[in-house]
Amino acid sequence: MKLSRKNRINWYFVIGMLLLTRVFANVLDERLLPKTKLDAGVRNAIKASVGYAGLGLAVLIGVSAAGLDLSNIAIVAGALSVGIGFGLQSIVNNFVSGLILIFERPIKQGDWVVVGNEEGYVKKIKVRATELETFDRASVIIPNSDLISCTLKNWTHKSKVGRVEVSIGTSYDADEERVRELLISIALEHPAVFPRPKPYVLFIDFGASSLDFELRAYLRDVEDRLSVASDLRFSIIKAFRKEGIDIPFPQQDIYIKEIPVPEKGD
Repeated sequence: MKLSRKNRINWYFVIGMLLLTRVFANVLDERLLPKTKLDAGVRNAIKASVGYAGLGLAVLIGVSAAGLDLSNIAIVAGALSVGIGFGLQSIVNNFVSGLILIFERPIKQGDWVVVGNEEGYVKKIKVRATELETFDRASVIIPNSDLISCTLKNWTHKSKVGRVEVSIGTSYDADEERVRELLISIALEHPAVFPRPKPYVLFIDFGASSLDFELRAYLRDVEDRLSVASDLRFSIIKAFRKEGIDIPFPQQDIYIKEIPVPEKGD
């Protein structure tokens, strides 16, 4: 079918609109928005909004250029609603969930999240799914509907302040007050630990072979949680050895009962 000159101009305008939207969104993302004080999540939401607005406007212009009456769209949408309800339900669900994630922002790009058995950083929030990069650099694609309907832990939602816990057991001969003093001083010496609120020690339990304690401290950046916990353990074992405080390990006594061997003739 040969298009009229007017329709060709309209279609060229639609294509140009799409290209212009893509270029403008990239300029926003790479040049303009990084100069602002907005965080990565807000910048991503603005970029996505510009892209969706440009796409929607281009679709309306394209429908008009095709000669369709916009008042008939409602009829077409009603006819397609049955198919959407059955065949495209999952796609529509993920699309709506993606919009909720972008504008409500329970997660944002760069957040450290835990979803089910997966844990890592949010790399990109798309319309259908969200890309998660795990700590071993694997990419996990999670449908947006799962992020909305399932339980999600976000370590960096409001701030990067977080807590680290280190469990330690000592022998029953150890001075528990001295153990507490050592643990608190070790935590305060670490540069990543907040002095306020002050680190504290909990006497967890009387174990089978040890007195069980737990050191808790707040960090400036929860993303350093694993490395700080490792540093604290190195310092704890060094300090305990210097103080002569034993760290016991489970022991079991085995009794071997002798079974008398029957004599010959019995």
